[in-house]
Amino acid sequence: MKTKLYILFLFVGLCSAVFGQRTVSFRAVDNLTINADYYETFAESNKYMLMFHQAEYSRGEFQQIAERMIKLDFNCLAVDLRYGKEVNFVNNETAEQARQNKMNVTLLSCEKDIEAAINYIQTNDPSALIFLMGSSFSASLCLKVAKDRGDIRAVIAYSPGEFFNTLSIAEYIKGLKTPTYIGCTQTEYPYVQELSAGIEASKFVVYKPESGNGKHGVETLWWDSDTREECWLSLMFFLKDF
Repeated sequence: MKTKLYILFLFVGLCSAVFGQRTVSFRAVDNLTINADYYETFAESNKYMLMFHQAEYSRGEFQQIAERMIKLDFNCLAVDLRYGKEVNFVNNETAEQARQNKMNVTLLSCEKDIEAAINYIQTNDPSALIFLMGSSFSASLCLKVAKDRGDIRAVIAYSPGEFFNTLSIAEYIKGLKTPTYIGCTQTEYPYVQELSAGIEASKFVVYKPESGNGKHGVETLWWDSDTREECWLSLMFFLKDF
């Protein structure tokens, strides 16, 4: 099975993508306009990977990742959260609007943007299967949102941690039953194991790369990451049953 999946991995990596990409916007509960890049897979699919960046970044963190995920028949929505700046030459337009509106922005307040993204997809496709992918602080928020809701198909959380002064993620996600994949660096691994000890999902993976330390957040999946191939292969093993 591993050999077959590795062949699939190489095939996906070499195939050219046929997809549509466009910028979309929607409103959060406090009326802030949220901007996002929507990548539509060529195949008919009701699977949606909602992608949320790490602090100081933008939706540009997921350019390479979204282009690969659509080859796995996931429509992708890479969201600008209200906390961030720029990465890969892509400015965070949501954060810029929040600054212009003089909004009190915290890492925890970005949960509103995650909820808005879920509502946006479900409004446009009531049959949508929602997957959440987070990076660093947003990975923690994705775990929290999945615990709160019963309609998340799976969570992919890279380098989650305790980023919030008023909330313990380890305590909050105890009893989480949503299928969960957590990726982290070798250095982060003991900490992440402790953070996720209370998760009760029947499909639950904590993965650290073997060939190197890896990178924080979803950057471990970027093309310039030395451990990207094994990290992608591990993620594909997790997703293959969906």
